[in-house]
This record gives sequence, C-alpha cells and structure tokens, in this order.
Amino acid sequence: MASDATQTQIYAGEFRYRIDSKNRITIPANWRSGDAETFYVRIDSTGSFIHVMSLAEFRKFKEQIEALTTSSARERMQAVRQFSMGSQECTADKQGRMVLPPEFCTKLGFDEEIVLVGAFDRFEIWNAERWDTAQAAESVAYNNLASQLGL
Repeated sequence: MASDATQTQIYAGEFRYRIDSKNRITIPANWRSGDAETFYVRIDSTGSFIHVMSLAEFRKFKEQIEALTTSSARERMQAVRQFSMGSQECTADKQGRMVLPPEFCTKLGFDEEIVLVGAFDRFEIWNAERWDTAQAAESVAYNNLASQLGL
C-alpha cells in the first residue's frame, strides 16, 4: 500500500469563508500538505467558478486535450494554448492562505462570502449566491444518480 506522502490529495466537503480585501482565501487544513503549495487556477468554461488544480491535475488536462482524436492537431494546439492562457499560478503559504487573481474575483463577484467545494482531485471556488443556486438546480439530477448507485 502506498504511503500517505505518495497518495493523491482528495478534496471533499464544502467550506464557506469571507474573502478579504486583498482577495485572500484560506484553504481548509485537511486539504493542505503543511508546506507551501502551488496551484493552477482558471475560471471554468461557463464562467461560474474557479477551478483549482495541482500541477499534476493541470498537466492531466493538457494531456487529455492532446489526446482528443476527434480534433485536428491545430485545434488541439489552440485548445492547449487557450487552456494555458486562461490559467494562472497561485501559491498557498504554509497556513493555506492564497491570493486569487483580482480579475477572476471581479468577474465572478467575489466580494463577500465564497464557498470552497471539494471535487475529488481538484476543488472549486464559488460566489456563495451562485453556489446556492447551482446546488438547487443540481440536486434533483444528483439524487437520481445517487439512487442508481445506492447512495
């Protein structure tokens, strides 16, 4: 069995915080390694929230784009460029404090309460009102799927 140090971080749960005037958030303690960490952030394709990914997860998306056989090499190159261009590197200190890009915060309306949402191998940062609306819309579909899975 692999040691804890070699296992991939799993992000689970929902955490509500206030974002400060410097666009700083605090990553929950159980989501942190204890050291300063580098993440890659990007606004999702619908413009609803921020994806937060490790370097390994970021590279995995690049590899998935490059592996798309239904697209031409040129389309794949453009997609990789767009994906990379829309992403920014952010570092969280040992206490889990991370400064989000100001332009992301402005675009998503991060001026008060935000929600950090675990999504297994990455996490998401939502405006709290937008998250509550998305949750209400998603709950029926999730409950149907969860029922099929016996959850």
